[in-house]
Amino acid sequence: MTTSFFGQYLLLKGIVTGSQLREALALQRELNQTLAQRTLLTGALSQQQLEKLPLSGCESDALFMQIVVNLGWISRSALEALHAEQRTQQLTLGEALVKKEYLSDNNLPNLLADYHYWNLRNLQLFGAEVSHSQFAREVDTFSFALTQHMLKVYGLHVKPDCADHSAVPQAPVWAWQIQTQDHRLNIMVPDAGEGIARLLNRAELIGALDLPSLAGPEVEGLGDIPSAMTPMQFFASLLHLLLADSGGQAIRQIDGVEAVSKSLGLDCLRCCYSVEGELFDVFASPV
Repeated sequence: MTTSFFGQYLLLKGIVTGSQLREALALQRELNQTLAQRTLLTGALSQQQLEKLPLSGCESDALFMQIVVNLGWISRSALEALHAEQRTQQLTLGEALVKKEYLSDNNLPNLLADYHYWNLRNLQLFGAEVSHSQFAREVDTFSFALTQHMLKVYGLHVKPDCADHSAVPQAPVWAWQIQTQDHRLNIMVPDAGEGIARLLNRAELIGALDLPSLAGPEVEGLGDIPSAMTPMQFFASLLHLLLADSGGQAIRQIDGVEAVSKSLGLDCLRCCYSVEGELFDVFASPV
């Protein structure tokens, strides 16, 4: 469970307000060490090394781990040990809300149990809705690739949130048309505000890193280190994976207005995903 997923649950259930959640998150940031800070305090990395990374934007421990391990600055086993120590000493979101007196210490265990049930139920409902869709195979492949590659490329956690059938609310920022073995379909990603903004900010951060120069001559390859990939390139790469898995034949980017006009009156499947608590939609419709 990540902090933001639990926070999203509390907001949706009306248990806390947006301002209360922001205060608790601010308290977490104030009191909790990032993994980067812990490597400095333990001497695993030097101040000079960390100054070469834009840590103000590297709040993701997952992204930080990928970068420093692949740069050869620290072994993965040593970093994972530090990460395990760090997590045992972190103030959780629930504890921060209790400290701020927005939650009761007695109610927190029940809320956590309810959250896990709610999360499991959401995943089950998502799977059930998708399984009855004509795009079930494609959506399953896309969802799996999305969760795996979002973490690998951006250091961001993502999970399916809900699925239903609805019209595309606006012209999407990115849209593709793909030809699988069974049918042609449009895949559309509308602008979802903060959900897409997280990707844009993380892509900008990674693009600003001159990782080859940081690696030094003794590092022969950067392995799985994140590369500068825009969100549009990221989604296009996912769809190429989907096409390969389905034995498809072709994929092309199309204009968002064209995609919406061709989807009018058709049965659009809306799949909603949560990027660390921020939601964004992906629509699929037949052509």
